[in-house]
Amino acid sequence: MKPFIGTLSTLFISCLLKASVVSAFSGTFSSRRSFLPLSVSSTDTTAHVAASEEATRSNDGGWATHALLFSSLSDGVIPNTAARSFLRYSLANSLLSEHITQKEDTLKSSAEFSPCNGPNVDVLDNLEAIDRLYERGQKYSSDDFGTNEQVDFWATEALKYLCSDTNNELNVRVLYIPTASYALNPQSSNTAGKQRQRARADGKKRRTQLLNLLGELLSSNISDDPNNSDGQQFKLLSTTLDLDDGSLKQPVGSDDSSLFPENDKAALSTWNPHLIYVEGGNTFWLQHCIDKGDYSTLIKDACVGPLGAVYCGKSAGAIVGGSNVATATWKGWDDPSVVPGKESYDDWLDCQGFEFVGNQSLFPHMSDDWKDMVTEKVEAQNLGKSVYCLREEDVCCVVGDKKLSFVASGPSPQ
Repeated sequence: MKPFIGTLSTLFISCLLKASVVSAFSGTFSSRRSFLPLSVSSTDTTAHVAASEEATRSNDGGWATHALLFSSLSDGVIPNTAARSFLRYSLANSLLSEHITQKEDTLKSSAEFSPCNGPNVDVLDNLEAIDRLYERGQKYSSDDFGTNEQVDFWATEALKYLCSDTNNELNVRVLYIPTASYALNPQSSNTAGKQRQRARADGKKRRTQLLNLLGELLSSNISDDPNNSDGQQFKLLSTTLDLDDGSLKQPVGSDDSSLFPENDKAALSTWNPHLIYVEGGNTFWLQHCIDKGDYSTLIKDACVGPLGAVYCGKSAGAIVGGSNVATATWKGWDDPSVVPGKESYDDWLDCQGFEFVGNQSLFPHMSDDWKDMVTEKVEAQNLGKSVYCLREEDVCCVVGDKKLSFVASGPSPQ
């Protein structure tokens, strides 16, 4: 029996070592290869390689795991090959990371419940295979998205693996936050009730557009697989969270209520969304609702770390995802008077965002008409080169563990 015991001991030790390697992986990954982040100057929206990494590496704690920050979904993401590639890659990473954690928990449980037999060998072998797959996906740089088909090959391989290893049933949880678009317009001739009704209807349409895009990206090169007789389905589960009152509405994807969060706090924590989409609209109203509902920490925690959700911020959602919300005051488009006690632009000059891109702030809807104004504002507020000016076709992509951010530009809108 001694050889048998020795084999079990070896397996158990291998299990412990495996868990250590997985947990340490994200901490050592960034040292494998150094990438220079891309930045956009305040007066030129052309992406260029920064001469120094200091500008985007000053805040090591708040970077989003993966994020896409943009002015427009229809003009910036949908027709943008590089942005679509990055979004698909980010989702595959989020799903794969969660799956690895679940495998580790299963392996730990098998060793704890049956210490004499050691860990489940099949689970251990499976975990090693999925780790190798995950590791291969971490080698890509900003230049690979949209130009290197290997990125899409890897995402396809990862998604196919997840489908096959979860009995063709894989839930993808999407939290949609339209709060900025729900802000009332004091100048509107419509009543508050009509404004809210219209805003909710528009939000539902925009969410459908997002879910259609995600469904397309997840099924690309997977549903056409001739070996996929069961159709390997990704089930998109989505619910809408209004940060104003904490309400959850319009759940779609399943009639099983147990698959959706019970309340607003759970939606950002225990529900573990794979993607959080923050809609555009009035930036000041959005930030006000984040503050009054104490959502800032919850959203940050949900989007940072090895299991962080993919953060997608459109317009106002992009601004609050940056370092400073003051860029929302520059054009004068958003009305701060909707927020009691902070009715002037000066009240928002020192308002901190989520810092998902380190110390970089975001200025969406950039055009040549704003160049002189942007230069003036950057100098007046001592922002240096720490502002991403995003045109309608631009998407700022973020990879947190590398402290990497770059702009992926699609075709200019007609």
